Amino acid sequence: MAERAGQTLEWAKQHLGLLDIALDHLTLGRAALSVALLDPAGPTRPALDRAARDITAAVDGLRAAGYDEFIARALLPRTLLHTLLQSPAAARADLDEAEQIASRGGMNLLLAACRLHRARLLRDRAELARARALIEHCGYRRRREELEDAETAAPGWS
Repeated sequence: MAERAGQTLEWAKQHLGLLDIALDHLTLGRAALSVALLDPAGPTRPALDRAARDITAAVDGLRAAGYDEFIARALLPRTLLHTLLQSPAAARADLDEAEQIASRGGMNLLLAACRLHRARLLRDRAELARARALIEHCGYRRRREELEDAETAAPGWS
């Protein structure tokens, strides 16, 4: 997947606009983040740095292109990245911005994803309850397994 996205990015730089290039960076960043998380030895700093370069390029490119919905979707994996890099203030700032975009745009599914991210990454039980309420209200079944997993882990949260 990363190889294909890299090829697409090179082609996009020559032929397409900011949105396409930013989305290719987002694909590459998410792929690098997934590879880092799946490493049996755990995520390494070089792997996280590689993900950070592409995800940051995606956020910057999406800002330049002016697509708020996509900016919010790029901010969510960056919150995980900031958490792994032990930058909780940066993770909160990205979550706050993504949630503001989702709220302002009436994007309830994205807002539910933001709340679930906040609950999991910040180990926030109250936010987990808000995420559940919104997920149920929207019928957002795609997030149900992740929600249930978070609820199983929540009793161990401080």
